[in-house]
Amino acid sequence: MSRKEFLASTLERTGLGNIFSRTLGRWNGLLVFNYHRVGDPQSTPFDRGIYSASQAEFDRQVTFLQKHCDLVRIADLEQVLERRTRAVLITFDDGYRDNYEFAFPVLSARNAGATFFLTSGFLDDGLLAWWDEIAWMLHSSPKSQLAASEFVPASLPLRTPEDREQAIGQTLRIFKSLPQSRTQLFLNQLALDTGSGRCPREQVNDLWMTWDMVREMDRAGMDLGGHTVSHPVLSRAPVETQRHEINTSKQRIEAEAGHPITAFSYPVGQPDSFTEQTRSLLQAAGYRWAFSFSGGFSTATQVDTLNLPRVAVAPHISHDLFRSTARLPWLFA
Repeated sequence: MSRKEFLASTLERTGLGNIFSRTLGRWNGLLVFNYHRVGDPQSTPFDRGIYSASQAEFDRQVTFLQKHCDLVRIADLEQVLERRTRAVLITFDDGYRDNYEFAFPVLSARNAGATFFLTSGFLDDGLLAWWDEIAWMLHSSPKSQLAASEFVPASLPLRTPEDREQAIGQTLRIFKSLPQSRTQLFLNQLALDTGSGRCPREQVNDLWMTWDMVREMDRAGMDLGGHTVSHPVLSRAPVETQRHEINTSKQRIEAEAGHPITAFSYPVGQPDSFTEQTRSLLQAAGYRWAFSFSGGFSTATQVDTLNLPRVAVAPHISHDLFRSTARLPWLFA
């Protein structure tokens, strides 16, 4: 158990978390929780680390946030910090179909909103995301070891499921560090080294939402945002590629939704995943808000509209830690 988990467990189980949040820990600002997938990670041959919660746990989390915070939408952000409120925004990245099948029913039943950042090319073309293909190759590999190569500096064991999950994590980190011009070379080399080949197209059926699903959620009060066309790490891509990824996805989503969008989330979202040039391109495209993915929350005195921090939600985060993060973000976010 991590120190944060231990502290959160102590605070929540003794009732001190609630007491502190009403006295010493009272906060005002914007806390953004970020999800990717909802469902059972063991049921997928793809990246299991990208699952955020089961449907039941997501329902539990939304119920808690409604009781203890003010759930807001993108249109509320201008006034949120001035109102001095505990504002919480729920967001999802990428556009997985389980967002529609499992998260949307919970949000609708609770009369709660969320923002869905869409990778437009995934919805248009049904292609497999690079992180999912890397995970598929390593899950499918008949080998007990991934040999060192031009890209992988040392061999990685694949003998156990735990080995394979660790290897997935390491190869994902390598991929994210590469210039965009070398990413396809990396995937082709990994396909050879794992013995799995590239993932067949039929494996990707029904992985992403359809535009009809997106429009249904939009009509029901969910917000939409941009997340590029193909989910590159923008800081690793040439400026013209960044401009295309940003502008084309925005135009595509707006054409399907029938109205403008003003919010964007950076793929990968770490401090080195975007640059000042990326920010300028977002402004030129007409984006008002942009979200990163490295923890923290915003206050009236600490707000950057093109780098709004988000807290990742993952299955290993206990409900105690989730509640403590919402109660005391200055300590846990």
